[in-house]
Amino acid sequence: MITGTFVLIALILGYSVVVGLSMLATFSITKAAPAFVAQEHLLNPGYRILQEFMWLVCSLVGGYVSAWVTGPAVHPLLVGAALAGVLVAVLWSNTWEVAQRGLGHQIVMTIVTIIGVAAGFALRLR
Repeated sequence: MITGTFVLIALILGYSVVVGLSMLATFSITKAAPAFVAQEHLLNPGYRILQEFMWLVCSLVGGYVSAWVTGPAVHPLLVGAALAGVLVAVLWSNTWEVAQRGLGHQIVMTIVTIIGVAAGFALRLR
């Protein structure tokens, strides 16, 4: 019971950190340089690349936070895979963003999510 609670808290907190940091970075960049982000209602390629790096950092921090919550009590592969799975599922469920970013970018964002979460767990548990 306690282990399940820690897993749930770790997933909720990890997800919240990833999405919160991503939103903060996105809103800050959009406010500072709107022309860099989009032109004629389309995302610029340079911004999409920056977005991939931002997502990598955000997912790394979220993975680290999730690993911090669960600690060695729960197998890290379980929580890490669950967090990455939730993030990827949400990433692909937003059809507007899939259409806006393009298939290639979505695939890269999926890979970046898995790498970031795994790196966050590895940093915390090493």
